[in-house]
Parts: sequence; C-alpha cells; structure tokens
Amino acid sequence: MAGGNGYKGVWGMDENRKLREQLMPALESKCDEFRLLGYTQVTMDGLWECLCSRKWKHRPAEKKLHELVSDIFSLSPSEYMMFLTMRSYKQQAAGDDELERVLKELL
Repeated sequence: MAGGNGYKGVWGMDENRKLREQLMPALESKCDEFRLLGYTQVTMDGLWECLCSRKWKHRPAEKKLHELVSDIFSLSPSEYMMFLTMRSYKQQAAGDDELERVLKELL
C-alpha cells in the first residue's frame, strides 16, 4: 500500500479519499476495538486495505454507506489477522523472487 490515502484497487483516488473520510469514525472505532482486544499493532491503513481487498472487492460501488459501515463493524480479528498473514506471505514471495533474480545476475 502506497501512501496514507489507502488502497487504490477498488475506487479512484478521489472516491477512495472521500469514502475513507466518511467512514473514518467507524474505522477509528474498529481500530480501538481491536486494540482493546490486545491487537496493538493494528493500523487504520491496515484495516482500510483489508476491507478494500477482502470485503469490498466485488462491486463496491453498489453498496450503500450503511452497508460499508456494517462491513467495518463485522470485520473480525481473525479475518484481519488472516489478511495480514496472506499479505506477509505475498510480500515475502515477491522478495524471494527478487532475491533469486539478483543472485542469478551476480552468478
């Protein structure tokens, strides 16, 4: 994820920024909830990316604001942790591919 405006895969940058601003109270509440449950490393950007890539990847434009808020509040810690785990694996795999390429160039 690049920058603080969040994930770019679902909407254009303007729509993404506006929607994130509208949903900020719900995102802050969910972030606080996770922290109270002991998930101290949770971030707003991480939550946003998780929601965009997991809950809203199919036709988000058709969802109403209250449905998006409901999606935020229904996100479980296990869903979020699974997202982070999969993202970590993907980043590690991409890094492994890059390392392999560099090693081949050196040898």
